[in-house]
Amino acid sequence: MIFTLICLTQSIQVSATTLFLAGDSTMQDVDPERGPDFGWGQLLPIYLSDNSALKIENHAKGGRSTKTFLSEKRWQTILDKLKKDDWVLIQFGHNDASYQKQERYTAPVDYKANLIRFTQEVKAKGAHPVLITPVMRRYFDNQGKLKDAHGIYPSLVREAAVETNTPLIDLFKTSCALLLEYGPEKSAVLYMSVKPGEHPRYPEGKIDKTHFSKTGAIEVAKLVVTELQQKSIQPLANFFQL
Repeated sequence: MIFTLICLTQSIQVSATTLFLAGDSTMQDVDPERGPDFGWGQLLPIYLSDNSALKIENHAKGGRSTKTFLSEKRWQTILDKLKKDDWVLIQFGHNDASYQKQERYTAPVDYKANLIRFTQEVKAKGAHPVLITPVMRRYFDNQGKLKDAHGIYPSLVREAAVETNTPLIDLFKTSCALLLEYGPEKSAVLYMSVKPGEHPRYPEGKIDKTHFSKTGAIEVAKLVVTELQQKSIQPLANFFQL
C-alpha cells in the first residue's frame, strides 16, 4: 500500500506540466537584492489559478539574443528538461536588434531562422511552443507618439508563427497600446525609475525605458495571460486566472 502511494506520487510529480520561459531581461527573474527592476516572467506566477498544477521555470537572461541563448547552451538546457506536453514561451528581439553590440546582434534572417528552430525542436519533443513579439520600450516623441525601437523584428516573429503554425502572443502590439493608454508621463510608473541615493546599484539614480518596475512587470504579465485566454491557447490558458 505504501509502495503504491509512493509510486503514484512519483508519477504525478513526473507528469506535472512545466512552463519554460526563454528570453531576455524583460522576461527574466531579477534577484531582489540586485533589483530594482523586474522581468514580467518573474510576476507571471501571481496569475496562476488557485488549483494550478503548472510549474514555471524561468530561463530568461538579461542581454541574451537568440544567437547567444543558443551559443551559451541555455536553449539546450531547456531541451534537456523538456518533456511531452510541456510549454515554452519564447520572447527575444531587444538584443537581437542591437547592431552596435555585435556579440549579441542577430541578423534578421538568422533571427527568424532561430525562432523557427526553437519551435521545431520543442514540437519534436511533443511539447508546445508559443512565440512572443518583443515588448515595447518607453520611447515617446515630442508629439506623444511611440517611436519604434525594434524595426522588422516583431514582424519576423509573426511570420515565424504563421509558417510553423505556432501560437503567437503579440506583446509588441499590446504593450504599445498599454503605453499609449498611460501616456508619455504616466507610463513612467511602468518602468524602473531610481532617484539619486535611492538604490545602491544606481547611486546617481537612473531612468530606465526598457526594464520594468514591479507595477510594469505585473501589467505586462497580465497582457500575456490575457492574450493566452483570448486566443484560447489551451490547455495552457486554463492554468491562469485574471
